Amino acid sequence: MHFLSHMGRGGFALAVLVATPSLATPADDLARIPLSPSEAVVAALANHADVRQAEADLLLAQGQRRQAAILLANPEADGSMVLDGSRVEVGVAQPLSLTGEGWHARKAASKSKDAAEASLLRTRLEVAAEARTAYAQAVVATARLALAEEGVELAQRLHDAVTRQEEAGEASLLDQRLAHLAQAQAATSLLEALEDEAEALRALASIVARPIDSESLGANPLAAAPEPGDTGPNMRSDVVAAQAELESARAELTRQRSAALPPVGVGAFVEIEDGQSALGPAVSVELPLFNRNQEGRAEAKGRRSLAEAHLASVEARATTEVSTARGRHARAAELSTALGDGLLVEARAALSSVQAGYLAGEFDLATTVFLQSEILDGQGALIGFSGRVVETRVDLLLALEDPRLLAGGEQ
Repeated sequence: MHFLSHMGRGGFALAVLVATPSLATPADDLARIPLSPSEAVVAALANHADVRQAEADLLLAQGQRRQAAILLANPEADGSMVLDGSRVEVGVAQPLSLTGEGWHARKAASKSKDAAEASLLRTRLEVAAEARTAYAQAVVATARLALAEEGVELAQRLHDAVTRQEEAGEASLLDQRLAHLAQAQAATSLLEALEDEAEALRALASIVARPIDSESLGANPLAAAPEPGDTGPNMRSDVVAAQAELESARAELTRQRSAALPPVGVGAFVEIEDGQSALGPAVSVELPLFNRNQEGRAEAKGRRSLAEAHLASVEARATTEVSTARGRHARAAELSTALGDGLLVEARAALSSVQAGYLAGEFDLATTVFLQSEILDGQGALIGFSGRVVETRVDLLLALEDPRLLAGGEQ
């Protein structure tokens, strides 16, 4: 399918550029460096705040797993001495859980790490989808701006033709007013298109963390995302993360139940008094009369309940996303086939025919303005349709977690 190029910003815009001194800055030069969809994805993955946060969460989970790798508590040491040195006491003890708390803590930390890894993968896929969609929207907005500028040029040519007819006494007052109104409508459409393009470029710039100019983008919105495949992973990363979180919550609940009985301190002591020394084992036990870890157990139960609900929600959404994304993409593919590849070329030919028909007296001015407006609206709709097709592709790629979403696969 052929799409509007980025060329042709209108005679007025060209005149302004020629008359204005060069104000280019290093940022302007960077903005004009070509940016492909895959490069946009790479830049987004390197700078997006959500990815950075997911990476930080993974680092935290890895640290917690390492911390629980051996023993939950550090050894404890204590000592005392009288001022004249006649008596010295030194003791050392290691708190040990006799209820398996350490084993359950390690399992909970390990599952939390697995959940963080899966969450990072899902976040990267979501950011890649966001970058590709924003890229396509920027290309569509730029193409619509070029179309709006073409509308201004058409309105200007129509106004010039009416002016010549007026000078020859062939144009009516109504023709003059219609020509002016057509110019006003075209100017309004141009300003709206400028606003839409500015917002689209700003959105893309914030995602890829670099200045963006329309000249740096490709001309075909469909190049923003590859065609999805038919199958996805056995289990999506968000489901894997939710399952791991539930397993971690269950292990944490078991740990908190084990912590109802406090750890036992096992160690040794040395006592020196008046030159006599004594050495022996030492055991300390905290009596769980009042604090039996009621708070920890209650909190862990709540976390497990929340994890169960979250897993059920994620599984249901994942299944629905895959089915609906496939349906959207299949329908978009059918419509693309039905529309064919030459509509934009035909529309441009139709615009030329309408202009020639007016000059030849085949159409009156009102009919000419109406036909040109309808054709331009149709071209804009076709450009927007290509952007919607990209969105269905990205939606299916994300639903299936197709690895091509992360990089590569442009058309």
